[in-house]
Amino acid sequence: MKKINTWMMAVALVAAPILFTACDDDDEKDKTYTVDFEAFATNDDGYWIGGQNGEGIDMGYGTKSWYNPYADGPLEFNLTYSENTSEYGTSTFWSGFALSSRRASGFANLTPDQYNNVTGKAHKGNNFIVATLYGEQIDVAIEGGAVIESLWYTNSSYTVNSILNGDYYSGSPFTNEDWLTCTFVGHHADGTKATVDVDLASNGKYLKEWKQVNLRPLGKIVALDFVMTGSRTGEYGLNTPAYICLDDIKVQIP
Repeated sequence: MKKINTWMMAVALVAAPILFTACDDDDEKDKTYTVDFEAFATNDDGYWIGGQNGEGIDMGYGTKSWYNPYADGPLEFNLTYSENTSEYGTSTFWSGFALSSRRASGFANLTPDQYNNVTGKAHKGNNFIVATLYGEQIDVAIEGGAVIESLWYTNSSYTVNSILNGDYYSGSPFTNEDWLTCTFVGHHADGTKATVDVDLASNGKYLKEWKQVNLRPLGKIVALDFVMTGSRTGEYGLNTPAYICLDDIKVQIP
């Protein structure tokens, strides 16, 4: 579902150090850090999905994967780059949190258009992330956790294309009865969880701008993950592309 062209990058983002260089200066007492992804570079097509970092892991059936985690301030993001080689050639795919600086909102081809968001730009600055919601999570690199106050989110162009036009997996275009929801799940140090829901599509409409969500109700968390649910669900789970775009994640520093 996420096949893309093979390419190489010369940007070393793997295991980036935690640098608190983008703290909000407006209110020193708040001690907040806004994760804006502006310190990272993308390739010539405006995205980064990792690469062949180290020896890689043999996953079997001709597939090899490389783990490419990166950090921005107190948050750590996972990203896995994989290649599959068969008699038909080599294809590459990814999971986790891809970096994007794309300035397009449409969807014609999976690559590079799966790295577009429906607004055609970042919330602020140049960069945002595209998340695939298949069990990925954001880790808080602060002992005991921290409060993620808010973040900005919008729809992926890939998801909106499925909503408006339908596709092989999801079927026909959405009707007024169809819906798509993203649940933000906060994991606490004691193993408990809290959730906040946002609508990506409902009642014949879909989110088409950047929108801020208040995540303070999650409390102090050690990790944040995402669950996408929707009306187009089959035997093997959600059939609508489980993508969401994120930017400007505001974290309260203890």
